[in-house]
Amino acid sequence: MTCIRFALLGSGFIGQVHAASLARHERTVLAMVADADPERAKALASRYGARAVTVAEAINSDAIDAVLIASSTPSHAALLEAAARAGKAVYCEKPIDLSLARARQVVEKVLPLGVPVTVGFNRRFDASHQQLRREIEAGAIGKIELVQMVCRASVMPPLEYLRSSGGQMRDQAIHFFDLLRFLTGDEVTTVAALGA
Repeated sequence: MTCIRFALLGSGFIGQVHAASLARHERTVLAMVADADPERAKALASRYGARAVTVAEAINSDAIDAVLIASSTPSHAALLEAAARAGKAVYCEKPIDLSLARARQVVEKVLPLGVPVTVGFNRRFDASHQQLRREIEAGAIGKIELVQMVCRASVMPPLEYLRSSGGQMRDQAIHFFDLLRFLTGDEVTTVAALGA
């Protein structure tokens, strides 16, 4: 069985979650870990038998098949471009960038390269959401008039994280925008907001 050899960029909270997932899966190997804090990269790498390396080493290594970008949000766009240019398959945590214009530029640059790229909208892969989509498509639920989604996170992220990630709307609510598109098969046509 062929294993996909991953380099993980970012060893913070979500990087640790991804490291554990990569280590558990029978068809993936966590081979390298890079982080802005080399000591944090070393600690995570040693936990899973990986090598702590620089970002450039990870992206340019012939021993790596795929790059998983779990670093801070402001670094996503540049790392995604660099990994794709190096011919690596890429899983990039969302969002690609806090600027829609910059995110679109990245997509325009990366698509012609022909490498597999996935952005971390994982809710659509949940078995219950897959089943719900099948029921909606089959007409078992009827005509969708209103969808209300609630997120009950157990802990609020630290303020420092919220500032760099774009806040709850750009970091978490976008999961629900993607999930709504997935469930209904429709694209967003109008956006409106009410606030106090």
